[in-house]
Amino acid sequence: MKEKLINSNLKNVNCSFKKLKKVINLLKYNDLSSIILILFQNRNKTFFFLKKVFINCINNALNFGYSLNKINLKFLYVTKGKTTKKIFPRAKGKCDFLKVSRNNIFLSLKYNG
Repeated sequence: MKEKLINSNLKNVNCSFKKLKKVINLLKYNDLSSIILILFQNRNKTFFFLKKVFINCINNALNFGYSLNKINLKFLYVTKGKTTKKIFPRAKGKCDFLKVSRNNIFLSLKYNG
């Protein structure tokens, strides 16, 4: 039978790209049960956002009537999102700029059934 994809994404995440990429590389080659175990054991900001995406995707799968035993990770990746400038005023009419970057998280699970 043809595999079916369940997609979920989270846009404009206020977390650094390097931190998200490091956690995603940790999770990428595990099965779904161990990924969920890792996500719920850690209390880091990056794990919070990834947990949010995984819960959303698993709920989508359950709404379609798929069983969790036959669901595997298809792909999980991060892309750069919007960047905004913050302006900090300084003395003598000058200012400093700070670039705040946002990220997008994309997740896809496949159902073999």
